[in-house]
Amino acid sequence: MGGEREIPKATERWLHASFLSLALVLCLMRFAFLKADFPNHSPWMVDQAKFTDEGWWASAAVRHFLIGHWQVAGDYNPAAAVPVWPFLLTMVFHFTGVSIVAARAVNVSFSIAILGLVYLLVRRYGGPGAETPAALAALLLAASPFAFAFSRLATLDTLIVFAFCLLLWVASYADPWRIWPLLLLGILIPVMLLTKTTSAVLLPAVFWLLWMATKQRPMRFLRAILVVSALAGAGMGIYLSVVLRSRYAGDYHYFFDINALADVEWGRSASFLLQLLRHSTWIDRILYPAGLAVLLLSLVWWRQLWRNPLFAASWIAFAGEAVYILRRQDDYAPRYFLAVLVPLILVLVLTLQEVRARHRALNVLLMATLAVALMLDIAQILSFLDHRQYQFYSAAKSIQAIVNEERNAHRLLLGASGDQLSLMTGIPSINDEYSSEDLAQKLLLYQPGWYVGWNETDQDVQAALSAFHLDKVATFRVFDNDQRDLLTLYRMVPAKPSP
Repeated sequence: MGGEREIPKATERWLHASFLSLALVLCLMRFAFLKADFPNHSPWMVDQAKFTDEGWWASAAVRHFLIGHWQVAGDYNPAAAVPVWPFLLTMVFHFTGVSIVAARAVNVSFSIAILGLVYLLVRRYGGPGAETPAALAALLLAASPFAFAFSRLATLDTLIVFAFCLLLWVASYADPWRIWPLLLLGILIPVMLLTKTTSAVLLPAVFWLLWMATKQRPMRFLRAILVVSALAGAGMGIYLSVVLRSRYAGDYHYFFDINALADVEWGRSASFLLQLLRHSTWIDRILYPAGLAVLLLSLVWWRQLWRNPLFAASWIAFAGEAVYILRRQDDYAPRYFLAVLVPLILVLVLTLQEVRARHRALNVLLMATLAVALMLDIAQILSFLDHRQYQFYSAAKSIQAIVNEERNAHRLLLGASGDQLSLMTGIPSINDEYSSEDLAQKLLLYQPGWYVGWNETDQDVQAALSAFHLDKVATFRVFDNDQRDLLTLYRMVPAKPSP
């Protein structure tokens, strides 16, 4: 009998070590070829973040080193509302210089830290013998092609997932006799909101774990909420009082003006819900249907799954993000779904831990499903690395060479992807898509020497450019989206002498 007990323990230790080792290898692969483009012909090809968002969110840090300060008056300055990421990059660029590889490496580092937090969360809530399921959760996340592709873009979404997982982990320790989790929550919540404002939809899941950690005692929970809310409110209040009294006040208001949601079209609610269900396969084509099956199973039969606080918190986070996506109606982007990847994996692994000793058939079915997903996902990651392309990066370097060679043109780019090119090349830029003042007036003020456009130029932009002649200099075939696959560089020549 002793020998029979030793074998499973040895097997568990072997699986635990194997899962963690493979997860580590997959994590290190995320650092490979960071100059490469976002994968072409992927399920997420429609996401526009691959040619704009990296530059937009990093623009303040880039400008700090190019012109000495974060803001370009009248231009798009999102750092006024979401300063955390540009602040981090400003510190990094002090050591590396302006570099898209450095920015992406920082994002990859946060994506790896998420795996550690997921491992700790499953260990904490998975019950006895949760070491191997915790390692499996880390492996599933490390092997996700969805997380792999977006972790290699220097956008805000990975950092939000990290902040959310960190908040869950801190909230899990908030028992009545500890004050440090409450203090830390009060500090981290404003940090998350100032990283990306829409991350507020994930806070109910954090408060659920806080409720469970306080033993579901209303008075204890009320005291905890008051402490956390007071600290978080003070942090947000201090920031708002500073920014709204500074030169960034207009940029702060403009950020929320352009990101305001459209009125709800209630008549199309069913259509939007079907789109949400269909587009959720962007997360994973196997894990997502398996997660829905677990949800149905837990609602109609295996309801004790909901007794696990992390299981319930995961579905609360899933629902919060789903409501946010539905509220955007048909303005979907694959990156919005990244926040529900971790809750989905947590749900599946916690379910596996619960059923493996109670329902052999269900355990085998779920294990087989996760194994198939794991193999297919790893194969897709290897395919991304093997078929990597550098179209956008090569185009940026060609544009840099052209601009540097032309001494008579103002070394300033105009374009929606101008900030992205600045991050890649160090050439200053201004935005033609978002502008807190009239675009034509802004162009007369800054007199850009170059315009970079995608495919057909918008009529509004054409009207603003009427004061310039556009001489086509070079065209570059980039990416796989037929609406944004032709990048053209123009020389901007004033139609008449500027005043």
